[in-house]
Amino acid sequence: MKIAVIQTAFPGDVILSLPLYEALKDLYPNSRLAAVVRPESVCLLKSNPFINEIIPFDKYGADSGPAGLFRIASKLKGYDQAVIVQRHLRSALLPILARIPRRIGHNNSRAHLLYTAKIPYRDNVHEVQRCLDLVGVNNDGKKYSPKIYLDEKSITEADRLLSESGLTSAFIVVAPGSVWATKRYVHFPKLIDLLHEKFNIPIVMLGGQDDLPLSIEISKACAHQPINLTGKTDLLLSAAIISKARLAITNDSAPSHIAAAVGTPVVAIFGPTVPSFGFAPYSQKSAVVDIGNLYCRPCTHHGSKECPQGHFRCMKELLPEKIVEAAALIFIVGQNSPEF
Repeated sequence: MKIAVIQTAFPGDVILSLPLYEALKDLYPNSRLAAVVRPESVCLLKSNPFINEIIPFDKYGADSGPAGLFRIASKLKGYDQAVIVQRHLRSALLPILARIPRRIGHNNSRAHLLYTAKIPYRDNVHEVQRCLDLVGVNNDGKKYSPKIYLDEKSITEADRLLSESGLTSAFIVVAPGSVWATKRYVHFPKLIDLLHEKFNIPIVMLGGQDDLPLSIEISKACAHQPINLTGKTDLLLSAAIISKARLAITNDSAPSHIAAAVGTPVVAIFGPTVPSFGFAPYSQKSAVVDIGNLYCRPCTHHGSKECPQGHFRCMKELLPEKIVEAAALIFIVGQNSPEF
């Protein structure tokens, strides 16, 4: 059986869909699995032993028009089943154009009429379980979890980059960026200084090229300078570096899921979003820190460009000391997070 898994959302969402491939291989040991993802996520899947083929879908670039849609669909010809994780019309059109006979997706998708099997979307479970719901797998025993498989090249490159930066011992990673402005914690300079004072080890700052201006601004505001590797790594190299860290501190963004997927303890900072949406790090070595009850929170499922209320209290009033306290529980005590 040939099965295509279609998830062309952000890299963090792709990471949370990774257990699907392992579960599908258990269900259909002789199956051939294809992953349809955006180009930036390809590197995270290359060494995954459960994926036979990766099909990049540059839906905002080279494949954005009808010709691109047909081009990608042609690569899916002959597949027997499509598991459509992302609930967008384009994701549903691909298997239709490829004439894939069995098409499975969630019943709350705008394109649900194009599915042959509609699976109930559950609000109050983790996204990993929602993905596994699509293939009828209950993950109460946590058999399946997101895993990023690092290749030797990435590990070697991470060692080289860390060595060139003067790192020869333990360090903490911080990732202050996010696609959404309201998901960016505003007190990272103070947080970095407190982490340095508390743990007395180097702080490494990671992020993409788009995060570079923010990282420079943060560095300038720090009394204890972090090692700024922002813009110097792709996602896989970032994963390799995070895998070597004692701890990662991130926003509600892809680096939190990368840390969980490589086994590194992680503290995730939530502002406008809440863990009950199902997007907290899927790891027992994790903690979520937020402001708690606030009349306007949550205000969005995905974040936004600016605070709808204009005050941004969910991030401004979240003290860095609270984040350091959570970090200490994991870093020093090794305390597990509550059940997700």
